[in-house]
Amino acid sequence: MKNIKYLTNNSDFFGVLTCMLCLIHCISSPLIFISFLSLDTDLSMSYSWWYNLDYVFVLISFIMVYFSVKITSVKLMKYLFWLSWLTLSLIIINEKTESFKISEYITYLVITSLSLLHLYNLKFCK
Repeated sequence: MKNIKYLTNNSDFFGVLTCMLCLIHCISSPLIFISFLSLDTDLSMSYSWWYNLDYVFVLISFIMVYFSVKITSVKLMKYLFWLSWLTLSLIIINEKTESFKISEYITYLVITSLSLLHLYNLKFCK
């Protein structure tokens, strides 16, 4: 119970941390995949976990958004958090299914906006 209280009170900090790690992952992924192409095929296939790490970040960001929405004092922030998270989730799903061609810069923008929402909420909305 104490861990949940700690997570709830620090959800914005962990949300920013998760967003930054996700952004680093998204920026470095193309470089890593290009480098894997030059390696042996069997070796490069064993690193498929990196490709699916997006889902871990979406799950963790969902938890952080959930707790941040519970403690924010500004009603608009609740909608912005969920809108930003939903947009990020749809972009990640689209990236995996390749339904639409969306620039990687949109992903970076959404992750950055979610991070900024956490920072703003941490500073001004408690």
